[in-house]
Amino acid sequence: YQVGSFGNLDTVNELGEFVNKTVPDGQKGSITATTKGNVINLSRQAIINDDLGAFIGLSASLGRAAARTVEAAVYALLAQNSGLGPTVGSAPLFDATHGNVGAAGALSVTTVDGARVLMASQTDVSGNDYLDLRPAVILVPMASGGTARVLNDAQYDPDTANKLQMPNKVRGLFRDVIDTPRLSGTRFYTFADPMEAPVLEVAFLDGQEDPYLELQNGFEVDGARYKVRLDFGVAALDWRGATTHAGA
Repeated sequence: YQVGSFGNLDTVNELGEFVNKTVPDGQKGSITATTKGNVINLSRQAIINDDLGAFIGLSASLGRAAARTVEAAVYALLAQNSGLGPTVGSAPLFDATHGNVGAAGALSVTTVDGARVLMASQTDVSGNDYLDLRPAVILVPMASGGTARVLNDAQYDPDTANKLQMPNKVRGLFRDVIDTPRLSGTRFYTFADPMEAPVLEVAFLDGQEDPYLELQNGFEVDGARYKVRLDFGVAALDWRGATTHAGA
């Protein structure tokens, strides 16, 4: 739940009555959990002939598969609507009506500063006050990772011809620079601190974040069976803590 806010207090004249104010409406988000899992069968002969010990780390491999499944689900959600994210309300997560889509252009000091301005201009649920959020994370395709780190760390503006005269106005803006092969093209995203303004959230059933692993030894057939299960859901909760630029 995101609670709305009251507007500014009203002036009370001498001997005047206090004006009644209505309780602000809120905004609700929801996440539905689904079950992901598999069963793996190992015959007794396969275990005996496992000279290289390939099956020794099977439980760890299943755990990594569960974590990768969560990561893939988050990026699949972000990829909806051609990279503008899932529908939130009546529009995609990133939409002009949400005020979080920046002007097209290559990853640069100008576009990054534009993302900062967009995010800081977002208002609360009731539209009474500016949230004044700041980008803390930038998410880019792998090919743009080096450029993003240069923009975040350079003392002087790397986009200018004379780099020794103009300070870099977005230096140190991001706490984390994340580049990933799961994104393609040139579109990039910025996110506020998720503790201040969560945008994409992963929820686990009963808070159980670790996958459930079970080993069953065969009786009628020699061998063993591994079962792995993870109950989780991914959803976009709010658009105010994120921006996107289509890139060049």
